[in-house]
Amino acid sequence: MRTPFERATTVEALLNSLAQLKARLLEIDDLRHATDVLRWDQTTYMPPGGAAARGRQIATLTRLSHERFTDAEIGRLLDAAARETEALPYDSDEASLVRVTRREWELSVKIPTPLVAEMNEHNARSYQAWTTARPANDFNTVRPLLERTLELSRRMANCFPGYDHVADPLIDFSDYGMKAATVRSLFSTLRAGLVPIVRAITSRPEIDDSSLKRRTPEAEQIAFGLGVIRRFGYDFDRGRQDKTHHPFMTKFSLGDVRITTRIREDDLSDGLFATLHECGHALYEQGIDMGLEGTPLASGTSSGVHESQSRLWENLVGRSAGFWEFFYPEIQRSFPRQLGDVSRETFYAAINKVARSLIRVDADEVTYN
Repeated sequence: MRTPFERATTVEALLNSLAQLKARLLEIDDLRHATDVLRWDQTTYMPPGGAAARGRQIATLTRLSHERFTDAEIGRLLDAAARETEALPYDSDEASLVRVTRREWELSVKIPTPLVAEMNEHNARSYQAWTTARPANDFNTVRPLLERTLELSRRMANCFPGYDHVADPLIDFSDYGMKAATVRSLFSTLRAGLVPIVRAITSRPEIDDSSLKRRTPEAEQIAFGLGVIRRFGYDFDRGRQDKTHHPFMTKFSLGDVRITTRIREDDLSDGLFATLHECGHALYEQGIDMGLEGTPLASGTSSGVHESQSRLWENLVGRSAGFWEFFYPEIQRSFPRQLGDVSRETFYAAINKVARSLIRVDADEVTYN
């Protein structure tokens, strides 16, 4: 049995190792979020002339953060903290911090820092090219960049030899424990049920969604969307919304969780449901305990869980009959010229129309799955 002095010494050692670990993780977290600020700016306000330098800047910061995170001292601190947290509950903050950080650290040390920097610089350059190629429908511009993306992804996967499928290590980064075989099995089960449903729906007369295609000014759409997500509980003291080419959510801290949206004046539903979707991501992040700030625990548990939250608010709430029983009078008041002569039932059917699409973000709930 340990003496009181030995127990006190153990507690002090625990606090010291955890405190040192947290201090280092906080510095790394700052570098990563500084990188996120640059990415957010690139997709919202950066002038095109800043693209070349932006890729280099992002590569520099990712190199620095990767070097600091894969430092041997992080491994030593993890070993020390693991010994001292063995007796703590599995789901305690301390034990969870050590476990989750170790998992990320053991993956990260296998990846060469130059590869991390190269991938991030390439991603920044590819995004900038895509923003000009997309409206011009110019696939030839992005094709070599996509080929390079695949090459870099294979190099990343090869840092983890022994995989069953080349995608396994890449999936594991965002959805820990998930493998291509598991995904294929899941998709096969879904396909067996969903394909007949889609065929049955699309064999019926097509739903008229022309009421959604009446020109609606951008500013008015944005104002209505902001009003809805304020009701959802999105905290504008800890976030904001801006326009971008492809909607996303990003976070610079637990006190700064931002969303972006895309508005099409010829499709009222596009911007609205993009806003609800990204708000779902943000609500998940804004709900994280502030005490976890600066650690790997201060984030969503996986991409799959994150997407479940965004699609919950977009579809289970935002496309439900009950939701529009409340909000339809408001949207009619906001857009009287577009929806004043449209019944709630017609609008509800239009926003839930099932139609095959090659574009994921434009897919309805049935064909998306």
